[in-house]
Order: sequence, then C-alpha cells, then structure tokens
Amino acid sequence: MLLDVGTISFGYTSILERVSTYPLLLLPAVFLIACGVYLVKASHSAVFAKTEKPEFHHSGVYSLVRHPMYLGGLMVLLGFLFLEFSLIAFAIWIIYMVLCEWMASYEEKDLLRVLGEQYADYQRRVPKWLPFSKKKTT
Repeated sequence: MLLDVGTISFGYTSILERVSTYPLLLLPAVFLIACGVYLVKASHSAVFAKTEKPEFHHSGVYSLVRHPMYLGGLMVLLGFLFLEFSLIAFAIWIIYMVLCEWMASYEEKDLLRVLGEQYADYQRRVPKWLPFSKKKTT
C-alpha cells in the first residue's frame, strides 16, 4: 500500500485555518455582544426603573430603536454565531429573529390601541429595528 503524504493533514490545515480566521471574527463578535448587552441592560433599566407612576419611554436607547431589548438579544446571539458558526445555530437565530418580529408587531398593535397618537408619532420618528435608518422629524 502506497501512502500519499499530500492527502494526510493530521488536522493541521484546519487548525491553521481556524487560527488565522479567528481574530478576524473575534472583533465583530465582541462588538456585537457588547452592543447587544448594552441595549438589553439599558432598556431593562428604563422599563423596570422604580417610578411613581408608569410612563412612556422614548429617550435613551428607545430613541434609537423601538425594540432595543429584542435587538440586543439578536445581536448577542449573532455575536456568538460569528464565533462558532453552524447551520443549526444559524437556523435558531433566524427562528428567534422571526419570533422577535412577531412579538414586536403584536406589542406595537397593543401600544397603538393603548397610547394612540402618542405611539403613532413615536413610530414615525424612531425605526423599528435598525438605528439611524429613518430620519427623525422634530
């Protein structure tokens, strides 16, 4: 039996490939995770802050997007997806994204019913998902 050394890699090529691409993926992953954690923490603090009476929040992270808590969760998961990509993880991220869109749309219908024109004006000024995707009107 003849041994072809060119076909034996002992896994070194895959290790070298992973070592060379990992730093390129680490920076966007850390950025996404950090931004996602910030959005979740800031929106959670705004919503669950102890106040005298409930109020409508439209400043801080809520002036960037209408659903910062959902967006933050999506960003954290996407950051981890950058670090360790798999088709199953990607499918889970897509399912979570669709679920967030469904929940956000449901909540917005309810908020329009409860808050009326105040929330409709907020919808016109602030984008649903992507910060800076709409011009703010004053």
